Amino acid sequence: MSLLNIAGFILIFGVLVFIHELGHFLVARRNGIVTEEFGFGFPPRLITLRRGRGRLVVGDRTIVVPAGFQLPEELVAGSHITYETTTDKRGRAVLSKLDLLTDGDAVLGNPNVVTLVDPGTIYSINAIPFGGFVRMRGEDGPAGPGSFGSASAKARSATLLAGPMMNFLLAIVLFALSAMIGQPEAMPGGRIGEIAPGSPAEQAGLLPEDRIFLIDNVEVRSAGDIGDYIKTRPGEPVTLTVERAGERFTVVVTPRVSPPPGEGAIGLALLPVTELARSGPLEALSVGVTDTARFTYVTLSVPAMLLRGAIEPADARPVGPKAIFDLTSGAISATQTSGLWYPVLQLMGILSAALAITNLLPIPALDGGRLLFILIEKIRGRRVDPNWEGAIHLAGMVILLGLMAIITYQDFASPIPLPNWLAPLGR
Repeated sequence: MSLLNIAGFILIFGVLVFIHELGHFLVARRNGIVTEEFGFGFPPRLITLRRGRGRLVVGDRTIVVPAGFQLPEELVAGSHITYETTTDKRGRAVLSKLDLLTDGDAVLGNPNVVTLVDPGTIYSINAIPFGGFVRMRGEDGPAGPGSFGSASAKARSATLLAGPMMNFLLAIVLFALSAMIGQPEAMPGGRIGEIAPGSPAEQAGLLPEDRIFLIDNVEVRSAGDIGDYIKTRPGEPVTLTVERAGERFTVVVTPRVSPPPGEGAIGLALLPVTELARSGPLEALSVGVTDTARFTYVTLSVPAMLLRGAIEPADARPVGPKAIFDLTSGAISATQTSGLWYPVLQLMGILSAALAITNLLPIPALDGGRLLFILIEKIRGRRVDPNWEGAIHLAGMVILLGLMAIITYQDFASPIPLPNWLAPLGR
């Protein structure tokens, strides 16, 4: 467990979570929901970077609160104030001075009654370096104007969907970058890896790294085509068209009817032929969309594949932080060994899409669970009691934490098989 792998895991996982929360943050602000804090990492808070621009609504007038302007802590909706403003280049009223009136002053007919207080978002750096978080006012139920719970169903739905959608978008970008920078692409033919001594392949003069293009004038699209064809011709001569050092020639081999154990009919091991392919920007974008859609489709098809017996339960088991750490370590090591970035970029794309899909599941405490309550609200014509909804989400969180503990134990007790990112390159 190297420091590079640990740092890489924190960075990769952190980027995915941060982008997710950034989606919630941007759309919440767009919909007028007060975002009290946007944090890099998870609490406890280490540093407050700054307080961003806020807003006050006084009567029917919206006033910009400049970044860093400290509003009185006692200021709430319903407070009476006196204030002064300036006008910025965009013609907006910008708060320059504010005095909070006492109850005695307020009854003198002061018309300046505050209806919404948004002091501005606190941007912070926190101690646990995994992604980030956004804290919205009234996440667990209506808490006055500007709160998440008081927003319209459309605004709440858009805010909840924004996190997973940002992860899908990030997956598209990562897969596209992988295609632009270069990733293995299967090519026609099969490359000879090893040749058994005394085998028909050796007797025919074949050598490792020779590339077979045709067998009996039939195009070889993949290494498996050669084995499949030879199985149908035991004892019959077959003609191979081979390329070596840029020159093509033909050889004739006769597959053995009863080859020695582990050698195969003609005695050679074949590897796939791949080249490092690079795509232009538009083609790469298409690859990004296609790869994200394909991964999403396969993931959503897992329950059906399990029922059909197309995959084993062990192949569909969920993974926890330990397995994700192992996966990121393997991808980082492959990038170190090869100097190629596609292992890290493709893994990040897969994890980002997986995070989006997971969060959209209709499970309490997840974005999908909260969206389910909004759907129920629309069907019923009224909201579920916030206390009940909050209790259900809390129970869901407890269950998810327990499930995560079980999954993590499984990751240690029975580690998942790790992909060989460099196998397509024959390494």
